[in-house]
Amino acid sequence: YNAPIIGTPYTAKLIEQQIEGEKKFGVSNKVFALNAGSKYRYEISKDLSLEFVNVQHSIIDTAMAVLHTPAGIVIYANDYKLDRTPVLGNPPDFARMRELGKEGVLALIIESTNVRLPGRCPSERIAQKLVRDVMTSYEDEKCAMIVSTFSSHIARVKTIAECAHEIGRIPVLLGRSMERYAGTAEQMKLVSFPQSTSMFGNRKTVDRTMRRMMKEGKDKFVPIVTGHQGEAGAILTRIAAGGTPYRIDKGDKVLYSANIIPNPMNFGQRYHQETLLRMRGARIFDSLHVSGHAQREDHYEVINLLNPQHIIPSHGDIDMTGEYVKLAAECGYTLGNDVHLLRNGMRVLVNGKNR
Repeated sequence: YNAPIIGTPYTAKLIEQQIEGEKKFGVSNKVFALNAGSKYRYEISKDLSLEFVNVQHSIIDTAMAVLHTPAGIVIYANDYKLDRTPVLGNPPDFARMRELGKEGVLALIIESTNVRLPGRCPSERIAQKLVRDVMTSYEDEKCAMIVSTFSSHIARVKTIAECAHEIGRIPVLLGRSMERYAGTAEQMKLVSFPQSTSMFGNRKTVDRTMRRMMKEGKDKFVPIVTGHQGEAGAILTRIAAGGTPYRIDKGDKVLYSANIIPNPMNFGQRYHQETLLRMRGARIFDSLHVSGHAQREDHYEVINLLNPQHIIPSHGDIDMTGEYVKLAAECGYTLGNDVHLLRNGMRVLVNGKNR
């Protein structure tokens, strides 16, 4: 598409790095950074402008995209949660959401990933406590401790690094994605890690660092790695298979601070990875995590704040989007009238009549 790529400052920087590193694809679109907040607008044309509204997710600098059009406001709200006590960044901009609801939202395109889960999505502060509880309880043990999480989850990586430092171990971020996401966030002053924290992305450097940890003592370090989905080639998968200089011994602790993305392949890969780790004697700690996706009552709150004329559930299979239709019905919407079930590539024409 011959269109600009617009993102919040952190995501825009990541996109620029991705384009620079993948020149073979010939992406020449201009990248623009837009801060969240009603005073910042990107004028796409004389009739269209874009605004970002601050929310939270598993990556920092997350926003709802608000498109102002002559027909009304269209909001794209995929990948968000309402975290009132975030570890990094600001809470969601509820005041602006309320204002947009009064201005008139024509259509809300919104994720349905966790709409089946009752209640609210727990704050990242809960995950922080879960991680700290496990890591600090083994402060005096001489075993290894290795933690796996999403490389883009900077708030979680920060928590893990701080807990490692708290128990007298050196946090070591391993892998290209860990180095890119965390390093970029640190350079932009969006996060600060303990001074002892180190990052290594290059494969040879990673292996050299692993040899150093084995030589100096695994109990002096906490490697923070990807691979919690069991994906082939990821560092934790290679460690589990014995394909790195870093060895798992009986009693070593492996902490998963991430959920399994619901996909049969992921479940199978993760099962295989955990089996290999257990065969080597690892003690496994799972579910040290909270989701980055809104749950049912979060969605109910957003619908009431924005009061959209039309709702288009997205970011989910038919079970998820279908469940959103049920929630919308509880709020007075009717399938086919003002809540719409679409597949990728389908279009819907909506009018601007008031509900």
